[in-house]
Order: sequence, then structure tokens, then C-alpha cells
Amino acid sequence: MNQWIAKWLAAALLCLAALAGSAIYLLQTGQPASHREQDALAQTARVKVNELLLYLERHLHEIRSGNHDEELGMLSRTGEIDVLVLALDGSILFDSTGEAKTAYNPRLLLTYDRLANDEDSGRYNIAYPIIDEREDTQIGNAVFSMSRLSLSSSLPSPVWLASTPYLLPAVLAIIMSGLLLLMVWKMRNRMMKPLLKLKDHSEQILNGNYGEIAEYDKQDEIGELYAVFDQMRAEIKHLDTRRVEQDRARKELITNISHDLKTPLTTVKAYIEAIREGVCPDMDSVMAYVDVMKSNTDKMSRLTEDLLLHALQDLGQISVHLREQYSRSLFEDMVKPIAHYARSTGVIIHEPRSIPDVLISADSQRLEQVIGNLVMNALKHTRPEDTIRIDIERTADDLAVTIADTGTGISPEDMPFVFERYYQGRSNKAEAALPTDGSGLGLSICKYIVEAHHGMISFRSVRGEGTRFTFTIPVL
Repeated sequence: MNQWIAKWLAAALLCLAALAGSAIYLLQTGQPASHREQDALAQTARVKVNELLLYLERHLHEIRSGNHDEELGMLSRTGEIDVLVLALDGSILFDSTGEAKTAYNPRLLLTYDRLANDEDSGRYNIAYPIIDEREDTQIGNAVFSMSRLSLSSSLPSPVWLASTPYLLPAVLAIIMSGLLLLMVWKMRNRMMKPLLKLKDHSEQILNGNYGEIAEYDKQDEIGELYAVFDQMRAEIKHLDTRRVEQDRARKELITNISHDLKTPLTTVKAYIEAIREGVCPDMDSVMAYVDVMKSNTDKMSRLTEDLLLHALQDLGQISVHLREQYSRSLFEDMVKPIAHYARSTGVIIHEPRSIPDVLISADSQRLEQVIGNLVMNALKHTRPEDTIRIDIERTADDLAVTIADTGTGISPEDMPFVFERYYQGRSNKAEAALPTDGSGLGLSICKYIVEAHHGMISFRSVRGEGTRFTFTIPVL
């Protein structure tokens, strides 16, 4: 498109320059076509009578005495020119027509080198002085008369060439008009129609139809616009699909949490009713019931905490208050209660042998949620006698916290969606029919909290061998 516009502008500027040149030429000459035609006829007449004029200059003395009349008459008839020869006093020396008067007033008759048009007879008259070649003095005058037809046929070039300066602007004006029409056609077919088509695509998107692809067959600026527009359409379609999936996942989440809360609540209620009715014969039985109720209330507490954090994350209101503190005492207070709980489930857990004591900027409550979520996630995918290892190491600029397990691992098809909200992967096909223990929010919340600490979280998992999660906190 840019190349086409550049070529069009170059052609238009060239035509304008030619028009300006023609106008300047016409202003400088200032002579209409009829005058130039008269000048061309006068020049042709001079050439036509040149032979007769030379003959008169050489033989005028003999012509005065009556000699050379026949030869002069023959030259006159051959050239189709009537000749009137006058002495300086206006007396007639020779007249090829024989119709001349006895004398003429030279001042009235003679206008040298000027072509006079006799409308009545249809002839042109022109006069020249006769100069003596030897003495270089005027010795007489000659008046030549030629028919208009014979003079016009003797022109050295067509008369229409004299109108060339006027024809050129007309031709340039026609070219400019053609360029303008071409530009209008190009603008309509190469710009307006594609843009109107793009407007229709926009209306389709507004109406929720994201499947119609915007295509353009030329690789120019409009084609680039179409390509960007179609990328936008594809992105909007993707976001709309994600929105629909998230809405469906949100509804499933509410259903799952309702189910997950109902089961422990029913269990707790049943055990309380059993204690009230005296089913337990001794204190040991009561304490066993209390342990079951505590386990179920812990589960409900985790679910409600995840749900609260999810709501705060949607609102962008998960508060992370960073405070400078040393890492050793901070992580020791986090790891010990979590490790104690993990051991109570029958899983072997290894605490870090040593914790680097470096200065970090952290929110202890939020980091405890991250470690707790990662450990609980590992417990969901491990069996008794499996191992969970917690390591805390200093790298170049960060403090790296790793929670690794020897559980079932994550299936490859689940890996791209691990940190997405509501997503609950299945460890294998046999587990697909089992109810899920969780909301699908934990890892998404972990990622949010770690990034709020200006760190990064990643994982590595091998199916059947286990999973390793690592997150970093910058060291000050």
C-alpha cells in the first residue's frame, strides 16, 4: 500500500510539475495560436519568394529598361506568385498581373516582412525592399501575392504543432483525472471494502460469534491489520472459553465443597450424638471419638480457609505483609508442627538437617500456608511408609525451599494445569472414580503468595516415582 501511494504521488507530482512548466512557458510567450500561425505563414512566404527576390536584386537595372520581363514572368508563374515591382518613388517597374496602377504611395502599400491577408480575394500579400548587392543600398520594392492554399501547403510543418503548448496541459489534465479516478477505485476496493468487512467481523465478535476467521489475500498493511485482528479474535475466543470453564469449575467447586463439608459435619454430629447417648463405655472410647471429630473439623477448617483465600485472591485482597526477619527461627516454627502432623498419618517425613540463617523479607503466616499446602498436597498422593522430605538451602541470591515425596506423582496430561484454580488432577484412571479430597485451590494460592514475595515456584514429577516442589525467597 505504501509503495502504491508513493508511486501515485510521484506520478501526480510529475504531472503537476509539467502543468506548471507549461503555464510558465505560455506566460513567457504570451502569444495566441493564431499569431504563431501567422508568423509561420510569413516565414513560409519569405522562403517561397526568396528566389524571386534574389533575381530582382541582381537584375533590377535591366528590368527598368524592359529586359528580363519574360524570365521574371516565368518565375512568377512557376512559383504561383504574383509580383509587383516598384521604384522608390512608387512608380511601377513590373506587374505580373498587368492590373496595377501607374503609381503607388509606398508608405501606404509597403509594410515590410508583414503578411497581409486579403479576405476578398483569398490571397496573402507581403512586401520586401530590393537591395543592390554591389552598393548595398535600396533600389526598389517588391510586393508578392500568393494564394492561401499554395502558401498553406508549403508550410514546413503542420500548423497544429504550434498548439502543442496548449495540448500538453490538456493531456496532463486528462492524466491527472485518470490518476484521481484510479486512486478513488483503489481506495474503495483496497481499503474501504476490507475495512467494512472487518467491521462486520467486529460485530460478529460483539454478538459472541468467535468462530468466523478474518482472512485477507494480500500481504500489505491491510493484510497485517487482518492478521492482528484475527489474533485478537483467537485470544478473545480463548479467554471466553477459559471464562466458561472457570464458571463451570466454580460451580463444581461449590458442589464439591458442599459435599466435602457435609460429610465431616455429618460425622461430627453423629459422634456427638453417640457421646451424648452414652455409647462410649469409658474415657478411652470418648477420646477416640474426639480424635475422629478433630480430624473432620481440621478438614473443614482447611476447606473454609482455602475458600476464603480464593475469594480474597479474586478480589486481589490476599494481604501479604513483608517484614525483614531471619530465616532459621522462622522456618523451624513452621516445619515442626507440620512434620508432626505428617508423621501421625504414617508417612515418613525428613525435616531439614540445617536451615540457613539469612535475612529475608517475608510474611510468616503466608509462608506457613504455602508449606502447609505443599505438604498436605504430598500427603494426598502418598501412602503409609512413603517418604516426604523438606529441604531448605541457600543458593546464589535466594533461599530455596523444597518439599519432595515418593508418592504416585503427577500424570503428564495434568502437569500444564497444576497451578490453575479449580483444577483437580487424577493420579491414574483407577482413581478417577474416587471423590477428590480438596478444592483445587491450594497450588494456585501457593503460587500467588510466592510471587507476592518476589519469588518463583516450580515442580518436577515422574509418574510412579514422586513429585518435587521448590519455591524461592530472595535473600536481602
